[in-house]
Amino acid sequence: MLGLLGWVSLLFEPLAFDIPPIEPQPRLRAENQQVIPAQGRFEDIITGDYGHPPVLRIHDRQGVVKWSWERSDVAQDLPPRIRSGLYSNANDATDMKWMRGGTSVAAIYSNLIVVINHTPDRPSLDKKITFALSRDSPMLWNAHTLEPLPGDRLAVGTTGQRPWDGIQVYNISTANPLVDEPPILQTIEGLRAIHALIWDEQGQMLWAAGTDAAADGSDPVPAYGVIQGYPFDAATGLLREDQAYRFRFPHYYDIDTEWGHGYSWWSGPHDLVPVPNERVFLVSNDIGLHAFDIPTMQFTAAYEEVIDKYMPGFECTTNDRHGINRQGKYEELPQSDLKGFSLAPDGSFLYVQSLWQLFRGNHTSLVVDGVRHEIRQGDEIYRSRFFADIDGWPKPKT
Repeated sequence: MLGLLGWVSLLFEPLAFDIPPIEPQPRLRAENQQVIPAQGRFEDIITGDYGHPPVLRIHDRQGVVKWSWERSDVAQDLPPRIRSGLYSNANDATDMKWMRGGTSVAAIYSNLIVVINHTPDRPSLDKKITFALSRDSPMLWNAHTLEPLPGDRLAVGTTGQRPWDGIQVYNISTANPLVDEPPILQTIEGLRAIHALIWDEQGQMLWAAGTDAAADGSDPVPAYGVIQGYPFDAATGLLREDQAYRFRFPHYYDIDTEWGHGYSWWSGPHDLVPVPNERVFLVSNDIGLHAFDIPTMQFTAAYEEVIDKYMPGFECTTNDRHGINRQGKYEELPQSDLKGFSLAPDGSFLYVQSLWQLFRGNHTSLVVDGVRHEIRQGDEIYRSRFFADIDGWPKPKT
């Protein structure tokens, strides 16, 4: 045994004990750190985080937040109905769009539809609400999407199941004061369950994705997914209904595989996304992905064909996306429930896939050079988008 002096001597002999160094966890080792390449103006991503309160965040590809907005940022006076919607119990952060060259954000937030200043270089104006509309109404309570139009207009999809559901258009000029009930400039009926809107500058029309019948099964017929184009009349500022631009999916789909036998709802589109510098849409629904070619007005690819051509590196985010379909057969649905996704010109893309048998996901997937990264893990998310104009698909200037 060592005496006291022996132990003291060991304290000053660094080689006396062969103690191995503490090893970092594998994910923290330098060789395992994945730095996602920055990509200029497609470095910024906007994400809506559900919660009480919900939060809109603009962050980089690593998930580092650069700008955020929630109701506690609002210092201005608001009309009573707007203030009530802002402070409601709704946890929604359903959609958010780049506007006015990135100086504004249009969003569905809490129980409101809002346009907010994004001017971090001008703090006195930053985060101010310039337009607001309450969703506390029979037409807008379930609104899922919105899109800026030329002439300081905003289109809102009502996302309802009735024949009179469709699109409402509002004047969002910053010259207008905030009021409890902004006037409706135009109402377009006849497209149910609209979940996505996108402005087409080249074609001068608004495109919408919804269903031709009630997606909740309340109609006596199955609901088909529909892509509908509405030409824009610059002279009047109005959208025009034209059945020549109404394109129905080749098939209708039940969603029993995910939700159980006899589930009443039909599969409907979730997002409508342009391919940069191409006249092509990608459409997600409860089953998978589809491609639509605008010049030929045809659906041209589906499922793995879409992944191979437009989204290489896509991975299913959960291992439980399978079940028994209405015909009693086992079915796997790895592309199901992409609630939102966005493509950049360099080939990178991002997407939010909801958890199986839930309505939202818990992270955003970002694919760069064919490798998927998870960012914003742990948040309850419906959609993320690149916060930039998409090449070939610019938003209106005003």
